[in-house]
Amino acid sequence: MEPQLLDADVAAAVQADRWLSEVVGTAVFRVDTDPFADRPAVLAQVVGRHVAHARSAMYYAKVATDRVDLVQALSAAGLSPVDVNVTFALDAPGVRVAPIAPRAAGISVDEIAGAQAAEVLEIAGTSFRYSRFHLDPRIPIEVAHRIKREWIRNYVLKQRGERLLVATVGGRPAGFLAILASHAGGKRIRTIDLVAVAPWAQRRGVGRALVQTFVDESRPACDQLQVGTQAANIPSMRLYEALGFSIARTQYVLHGHVSR
Repeated sequence: MEPQLLDADVAAAVQADRWLSEVVGTAVFRVDTDPFADRPAVLAQVVGRHVAHARSAMYYAKVATDRVDLVQALSAAGLSPVDVNVTFALDAPGVRVAPIAPRAAGISVDEIAGAQAAEVLEIAGTSFRYSRFHLDPRIPIEVAHRIKREWIRNYVLKQRGERLLVATVGGRPAGFLAILASHAGGKRIRTIDLVAVAPWAQRRGVGRALVQTFVDESRPACDQLQVGTQAANIPSMRLYEALGFSIARTQYVLHGHVSR
C-alpha cells in the first residue's frame, strides 16, 4: 500500500532554488530530507512524483552518510550520489597553530580591491575541479565554471558573505577566499564559503596562506571556524588537517536531472 501523500509533504520536500536556476538556465530544486527522517518511503514517492511531472529540471539533496536509507529513497526517485561533502571545524579557543607569515614567501593576502575584480572572477571561473557541479558528468564544464564565477560575483558586488580575501604574487591576483558569518547553537561561526587558487599559482603555498590568514584573522571574532570540501579533494583535506581543523560531519550529495 502506497503511503498517503499530503500537500504539505510536497511543499516540505521540494523547494525551488531560484538563484541556481537563473545561473544554470533550467529549473533547479533542492530536496529537503529532514521532514522525512522517519519516512523514507514517503520521501521517495513525493520526489518521484515531482520528477515525473518535470519537463526540464535539476534536483539536489544532501544526506548524512549514516542515512543510507534516505539515499536509497532518493535513488529510487531518480537522484544519484555525485559527491561526498566533508565539513571540517576548528574551535576558536583551541590550540593556536603556528603562523605562516605569507609575505615572507612573496605572497600577500588582503581584502579585495576594486581593480582586482576581473582577475578574481577569472580565477573563480577556471580553477575549480572537485565541486559537486564539476564532478557531475551531466553538467557541462562551462556551466559548472559559470556557477562558481557568479557565486563570487555576489561577493564582489557585496551581495553575499562577509569578506573576500585575495592573495597576490608579484602584485597579480593568485587566489581568493570567501567568508560567511553565521550563528548556530549559540556559537559565532565563520565559514570558508569558497576558496580557489589560479592554475598558474598552484603548489606555491597560496592556498595555505589564504587559509592561515582566515584562521588568524577570524579566531578573535568567533567561536568556531568551518570549511567544507569534497572527499575527492585529498590535497584540501590534508591542508585543513595540517592547520588544525578536524572532520565534523560528512554528507552524500545527490543530483538528479530531467530533460524531456
